Amino acid sequence: MFDKLRRRRPRAAALPAPHPAPASPVVADAALLARVDRVRSALAAAGVNLDELGAAPAPTWFAHLQDGHRLVLGPAELKETAGHLPGIAVEAVLSDEACTRLLSHIEVLTTLRDLKEEGLDLRFCHGELPDASTVRSLADYVRDQVAAAAAGNDDAAANPGHAA
Repeated sequence: MFDKLRRRRPRAAALPAPHPAPASPVVADAALLARVDRVRSALAAAGVNLDELGAAPAPTWFAHLQDGHRLVLGPAELKETAGHLPGIAVEAVLSDEACTRLLSHIEVLTTLRDLKEEGLDLRFCHGELPDASTVRSLADYVRDQVAAAAAGNDDAAANPGHAA
């Protein structure tokens, strides 16, 4: 009676996973050098000591880019670039868009660190980080509310955003 339940039915053969499309080759030029310099400068301004993190010296092939040549980056070149920027994903310097996003994040994190040193520990949940000017505006707003509450201005503290 239960024979049908015990027999296993043959399953359809699983289709093989498609091979990922080959990534387009990354061609580097002088713009890559500029992005690397901008990131290293932003990190230094943020107080990051790249030498202490074990940053490798600039790859020798950077000289070819400085001379105006272009170079297709293979895995070895990408690894050398990553070694020159320890802790930073090399993809962040491969395009202007990714680099701008990284620089914005560095600025936001630096701003948050500075605010924390002032006693304001702002934390953001879920989603994208706001830009640094938004973080500074939020910090100014919090300071105003704290000052109003400390001054006994109950109206400003009770109705945030409506303070005169």
